[in-house]
Amino acid sequence: MRMLYMSALLPTAGWMGVLESMSATVGSPSDVARLAGFASLLGTLTVLIYRLGVWRTEMENTKHNIGSEVKAYRLETSANFDRLERRLDAIEHVLSLSSDRLVRVARRQALTDDQLHWLEQQQALREGEVAR
Repeated sequence: MRMLYMSALLPTAGWMGVLESMSATVGSPSDVARLAGFASLLGTLTVLIYRLGVWRTEMENTKHNIGSEVKAYRLETSANFDRLERRLDAIEHVLSLSSDRLVRVARRQALTDDQLHWLEQQQALREGEVAR
């Protein structure tokens, strides 16, 4: 609380001194009151401009921090997507190999079935010759 008063009082006192030094004579109490009011106004403006500068600096820092966070997030996301893409490529490769193997197994099964059918026909023919 004390710092709040000091931060507002110090610029006002400084402006009061500047205005008094610029004023040739301080005559009546109304002149002093008017001078104090003007110094108070200038002091308030000084504090507001200072606070605006502090706020602007904080906003610039926030902007830079957010920019760096977004950049880091993009890099992390890119790395995750690259890893995911590699995994999907590996899965696709495994599925392709599995599909090729399935085709080979189906061909071999068909060939085996044909051979078995031929052998059964041959056996049936031999049994027919033996029965005659």
